[in-house]
Amino acid sequence: MAKKRKTRQEKIILQLKRQLNRQQIVQPVKSYTIPQKTISIPTIKKSQTPKKEPTIKNQESSIFSFNPQLIKKDLLKTLVLTLIIVSFEFVLYLKLK
Repeated sequence: MAKKRKTRQEKIILQLKRQLNRQQIVQPVKSYTIPQKTISIPTIKKSQTPKKEPTIKNQESSIFSFNPQLIKKDLLKTLVLTLIIVSFEFVLYLKLK
C-alpha cells in the first residue's frame, strides 16, 4: 500500500506549529524585580594606601587542581584493599587445592 502523502495545506500547518513551539521555547521566563537596598561604601583616604597583593613568587603555585595528599590517601587505601583481596584469594586457593 502506498503511503498517504501530506497535502500542501498540512505541510504549512505543521510548519506553523513548529514555529510556534520554537517561539514559546525561546521566550524568556518573566522575571520579577526585587527592590534593592543601597549600600554605602566607605571611601579610602589618600593617606591610606591599599594593600598590595602578594606576587606569584610568594604564593604557592600548584600544578594540580586537586590536593595531592587526598590522592595519596586514596591510593594507599586502594593498595591495602587490593592486597587483602589478593591474599584472601591465595589462601582460598591453597585451602581448596
